Amino acid sequence: MSLFRLKRQISYWLNARHRRGHGIHSPYLFGLLTNVIENDGNYYAYETIDGVWASLMRSNVKVSGSTSTHEDVPEKLKLLVRRFDLLPKYGKMLFRLINEFQPKHIVCIGPVTGMTSLYLAKADSRISVNHYDGKKELLPVTKYLLDTAGVENVKIHDGLPDFYALDMKDAFVVLSYPEDSVRCREVIQNIVRNPGEKPKAIVVNGIHESQEMEEIWSELTTNQFVRVSLDFFTLGLAICLPDLQKENFVIRY
Repeated sequence: MSLFRLKRQISYWLNARHRRGHGIHSPYLFGLLTNVIENDGNYYAYETIDGVWASLMRSNVKVSGSTSTHEDVPEKLKLLVRRFDLLPKYGKMLFRLINEFQPKHIVCIGPVTGMTSLYLAKADSRISVNHYDGKKELLPVTKYLLDTAGVENVKIHDGLPDFYALDMKDAFVVLSYPEDSVRCREVIQNIVRNPGEKPKAIVVNGIHESQEMEEIWSELTTNQFVRVSLDFFTLGLAICLPDLQKENFVIRY
């Protein structure tokens, strides 16, 4: 963990006040926080996903060419999962958010190893998940994880999508570039410029990973189409439902 992130994390734990709906006056947001985001109930799909996660954490397999700074240095797969994917408590949050928002389709962009896609896909097998711009070295891992969990509603694409042609209406978008602020900014700018309707929600992983990532998150939340932003430190949730009053919250999670 970098010194920058450590300082931000300490500040977050000292200053994040909103929890269990405390200080939230909007009935919609209060319900979203208490009934969905902070719901600690169990779901049948969790058993399968938890099994995949446990298997990964026991693995000593190394993947070559996967690190961001030394492309030729192998790194343990379980460490890559922790670096690029969301920890289970955040993955399960996404699972519940998909159930709540019921998007028409899900767009996942970034070098995740497959665990994030697994949480998204298992939320509702009727909703298609399109995964773009994955690290080519990690794609076999992604496919293996999805096959192991019996997931059939994920389609993997090389590179970024054509944002001007991409249908964002009623979509749920997940961006995971915690170590690549330049790529993250590029993707968000393309989403903003998309001439069509905006997605229902945008999740950004790693919003406090660096000064640049914090600036990117701040720029995104100032857009008028983003009505509510929720900062959970590890990730940010930008809700784009037009009927909501524009508000920003830091949530203790």
